[in-house]
Amino acid sequence: MKTRTVLGSLLLALALIGIAPATLLAQEQADTASDPDAKCVKCHSRGLKKKLEDGETLSLKVDFDAFGSSVHRVIGCTGCHRDVAKGKHPSRQPIASRRAYSVERNQTCRQCHRAKSDAYENSVHASLVKAGSDQAPLCSDCHSSHAIQSSATYDPRNGEPCSKCHDGIFQAYEGSVHGTARREGNRIRGSHVTAPICSDCHKEHDISAVAANDYLVSTCLDCHEVAPLAHEQWLPNAAMHMSSVGCAACHAPEAPLRVDLQLFDRGAGAPVDSSEQYAPFRERLENLDTDGALGAMDLWKLVRLTERDGMDTDVVLRGRLEVANGIDAHRLADSTQATRTCESCHESRSASFRNVTVSITRPDGRRERFDADSDVLSSVFSVDTISGFYAPGGTRIKLLDYLLILAILGGLAVPVVHITLGKFIRSRSRKSERE
Repeated sequence: MKTRTVLGSLLLALALIGIAPATLLAQEQADTASDPDAKCVKCHSRGLKKKLEDGETLSLKVDFDAFGSSVHRVIGCTGCHRDVAKGKHPSRQPIASRRAYSVERNQTCRQCHRAKSDAYENSVHASLVKAGSDQAPLCSDCHSSHAIQSSATYDPRNGEPCSKCHDGIFQAYEGSVHGTARREGNRIRGSHVTAPICSDCHKEHDISAVAANDYLVSTCLDCHEVAPLAHEQWLPNAAMHMSSVGCAACHAPEAPLRVDLQLFDRGAGAPVDSSEQYAPFRERLENLDTDGALGAMDLWKLVRLTERDGMDTDVVLRGRLEVANGIDAHRLADSTQATRTCESCHESRSASFRNVTVSITRPDGRRERFDADSDVLSSVFSVDTISGFYAPGGTRIKLLDYLLILAILGGLAVPVVHITLGKFIRSRSRKSERE
């Protein structure tokens, strides 16, 4: 009996000894399977490279320390590189260029960030990418490829990531009333209003071209809600000024200005763009532009294209006084330094009205501008052309000012003559009756 017990124990011990290596091997395989990034680290922590079709070399080395501290560490390498599968890696598929690879990988972000991706697709950045620009930012340009951080870690005081491409604009912003408020406690003149940073005005992903429509003015009014009422207290015809003068034109007093005459379809309530519908306007502009600055007659003929070609549009040139470049548009001063004198614009040969352009909206929402002669603003041919921009005595179309004065005097003369003639007739009638 004892012999059988000892023999059984010996057999059990031998069985356990045989099972142990197999168990340890399975556990090791399980550990490896649960950390697939370890395989990636083995190769991609070294200086791997791939030859591209354009002759350049793409580095395949990944900084895994940076990746380990990123928000994507929880999803691992295959969370984004889902095309990497057993038997399909390394890929032998050719890559045309670094830019082509980056554009392709841009769609990877959409797998998890669909809402952000949709917003980006409607942005000026995406429009530039579709137009073939090699400089327009992709997801990885702003967020990096592997060291992606939480939005809370971004320090808006240094303008990242916008300042990477728009450093000149950010430097101008830093010296502005908004940038100063950021540095001095993030408040504007002691109020509880937070001073804006890039994304507050331009948005984060669905970034619009600020020159399109009235986007910039409406953006300013998002924070400065009482501005229209405040302007009405001292500015004559405040509503017209706010619709035809950009905010920065007065609030960046040192900046050079221009008058931009935007082709605008009143019927559609939208700017004329580069679509097929408005192709004749673009063709005419390009042809006229080869002869130098556009004149008043050129503009008059331009807006008459709708009548000549039977187009179902009502196109005018909508004028706006604005800062001449984007950098100066960000040099906003304190309201106490803003332009408040009428003479700065409404004087003969004002510098504000010497730089004139005619613009058409491009597919990305930005404007393409053509130089125009400053005399277009003082010609009688321009009155109907720049509808909504002429103001009596304001835009210096002298002949019209004289005609307006004559019309006013003529209008006043009618009742005066009528009353005087009536008195004369009644006087003659009474005299005749006495005789």
